[in-house]
Amino acid sequence: MENFIVSARKYRPSRFEDVIGQPQVTNTLKNALRTNQLAQAFLFCGPRGVGKTTCARILAKAVNCENLTIDFEPCNECAACEAFNNNQSFNIHELDAASNNSVEDIRSLIDQIRFAPQTGKKKIYIIDEVHMLSSSAFNAFLKTLEEPPSYAIFILATTEKHKIIPTILSRCQIFDFNRIQTDDIVTHLSIVAKKENIKAEKDALHLIARKAEGALRDALSMFDRISIFANGQIQYSEVIENLNILDYDYFFRITDFFLSEDSSSALLTFNQILQKGFDGENFLTGLADHFRNLLVAKDSNTIELMDFSENIRQRYLQQAGYTSMGFLLSGLSIITEQEIQYRTSKNRRLCVEMAILKLCFLPSAIQLSKDRSVEVKKKSQPDIEKPKPEMVTNQQVNEFPVQNQQLPKNEVPIPREVLKQQNGNSIKLSSLSDLKKEIQKNESEEKDIPQVEIVYEEIDHYAFQQVWKSYLQKLDGDKKIPVVKILETFPPEIKEKKTILIAVGNTTFYNHLNSEREEMSYFLKKELGKKSIDLIIRVDKTKSKAETNWKPYQAIDKFNHMVKKNPKLKDFKDRLKLDLDF
Repeated sequence: MENFIVSARKYRPSRFEDVIGQPQVTNTLKNALRTNQLAQAFLFCGPRGVGKTTCARILAKAVNCENLTIDFEPCNECAACEAFNNNQSFNIHELDAASNNSVEDIRSLIDQIRFAPQTGKKKIYIIDEVHMLSSSAFNAFLKTLEEPPSYAIFILATTEKHKIIPTILSRCQIFDFNRIQTDDIVTHLSIVAKKENIKAEKDALHLIARKAEGALRDALSMFDRISIFANGQIQYSEVIENLNILDYDYFFRITDFFLSEDSSSALLTFNQILQKGFDGENFLTGLADHFRNLLVAKDSNTIELMDFSENIRQRYLQQAGYTSMGFLLSGLSIITEQEIQYRTSKNRRLCVEMAILKLCFLPSAIQLSKDRSVEVKKKSQPDIEKPKPEMVTNQQVNEFPVQNQQLPKNEVPIPREVLKQQNGNSIKLSSLSDLKKEIQKNESEEKDIPQVEIVYEEIDHYAFQQVWKSYLQKLDGDKKIPVVKILETFPPEIKEKKTILIAVGNTTFYNHLNSEREEMSYFLKKELGKKSIDLIIRVDKTKSKAETNWKPYQAIDKFNHMVKKNPKLKDFKDRLKLDLDF
């Protein structure tokens, strides 16, 4: 029985052209071999599983290869290449810095460097996870790294570049490895599946690639595990089951429930997700990602940001077509807020269910907001001004012959309505006495028109007091304590049947209340059943004495209150140039 070799080792690239997704690195290294401009020290840095150690081994093999190809790839046939492939090369040394990170280990390495290679051109030292070396070991390695023997090349690899001291970085030629694109991983997995005689759905391979998050080694490890479970046939449902991934179908369905305001179905779907072993945080994270993908799908210029298979992408495009931008943006705000509360909540399931209920009623809230904005816009729209009579000057009038009329020398605007066309080009101006008679006639006619008095239904004082108490309780529930205190200090007054006046003592209080004006007016109209209520908020200096009962809650209010008691406090702040967070 042969030993099983994992795909990450079995299909490890042996040439630069086989390396997946790192052309900026492989092309530079081949050009360095072509021009014979190899540095004495290289630093390969990047995430795990992207080919750092693989590229280091290929470079080490290519340096000592006796018959490089036309493309400067190792031939894998000469004695040096065969010795390396069989782990028998004496010129290539690999060191794991995670377990050999002391000064003694570096000294032992320096002692080995003193001996020139017996066969081959160079001695290559590959130090993996170099960031694990201690600071003393780094310092012991500095001189050798800067001025190594002519036959020595160092290749350092790390996943945490920021942990390496700058003196080491300055002595190395640095290559940054990128995360491998999902499509490149899917292509490589398809090749591996074909070689292993495994039938795999493309959606399944795409899900494995997304789960790997740019690491090819992780993708191959998951591929091996699922292929063993699936017994030679990898399907989408088996990948979801084995990798513990929430199916996209859940989010598509629950979003449709949100749009149709079907709260019961949405809660039942969330319950199914919990029964499959997922927690609420996974659900909120996946839902936020789903809303983000719908936002991306709404613009043709950003569709390329969707890293999905074609089938899933089409579903996103379809759902994004009937989902409004306002719903998605407001929904993301709700989800983000609930994610923050989830970590500190004692009843986490209720926290997620509250987010679901808010999202179910979000379409109605958006529609109500639109209706209110239209109503406010209609009320605030000014009356259409009557077109003013076109004005002409004496200079324009003088272009026509005028009979029996002398105009003043100055150009006085004359309404064109006064001018009457008569006998072709001849114009006769009305006299001032004629105009005065016509005005008196119009005024007498207007007096005969019966005047209709607009009657407003008077606000009931008792009903208003009850509604006002409800509004203060609502503000208190919304944690708007400063506004509540202002309204308690400066209670409203009913003026002229339909006018409600709130007079405050200073502009600070006015700004607080003015920010709540629209919501306050809407609440009173709705609860009192009045369509026409004028809410007036103004500053009345005579009411400044009422501030004695005011307790400061805002930072600026507290500071001003302290300054009133001790004016030197302001001088103290100015001298020290302190900035107060208001």
